[in-house]
Amino acid sequence: MTDYFAFFITAFTTLFIIIDPPGNIPTFMALTEGMDARLVKRISEKATLIGAVILIIFVFAGWAVMEFFSISIEALKIAGGLMMFIISVDILFGRKSREIYEEKGKSSADIDSIAVFPLALPLYSGPGAITAVVVLSSGVDLVGKMLVVLAVVLVYVIVRLTHVYSLLLMRILGRSGSDIIARVMAILLAAISVEYILDGIISKVSGL
Repeated sequence: MTDYFAFFITAFTTLFIIIDPPGNIPTFMALTEGMDARLVKRISEKATLIGAVILIIFVFAGWAVMEFFSISIEALKIAGGLMMFIISVDILFGRKSREIYEEKGKSSADIDSIAVFPLALPLYSGPGAITAVVVLSSGVDLVGKMLVVLAVVLVYVIVRLTHVYSLLLMRILGRSGSDIIARVMAILLAAISVEYILDGIISKVSGL
């Protein structure tokens, strides 16, 4: 039971850091600025649902996808770790890609498409999150997989709550406060990504 609890804490913490609900508040607000409250609610619900479903699918089908493309878990860890590291650097030094996502979202005439891109993909279920759920769910039993699903659901509940209370949170945190939280999360994400890379390299070398 203790091992399961520790695994769940690890899964939840990893996904929370990668998905970064507090750090994405400014992006969500920028994309939905000036919209009717009902439209904002619809975008929020659709984005969180799509993001959660994508990750849950990869919890159970990630291995099938990897086998189809002949990808080893070691290669996924290394590639995913590199992508997660790039994401962390992007957050630490300017978040340029997120500014691009905001501009693309603003130029979209279809309100529902904002929920899909850039919110659900790639902000809330990007390469880092997908890699994380595949790695976390690899080599665990059904209980372990369900714990990963539970972690995904809880993280997206938090995402939805940050949307609901985004205006209040921004007043409390301010833009600078949200950026500080995002950058602290980015440092932790960088450390996790390095662990993924090292673990993948060590596992690959030891298996030769």
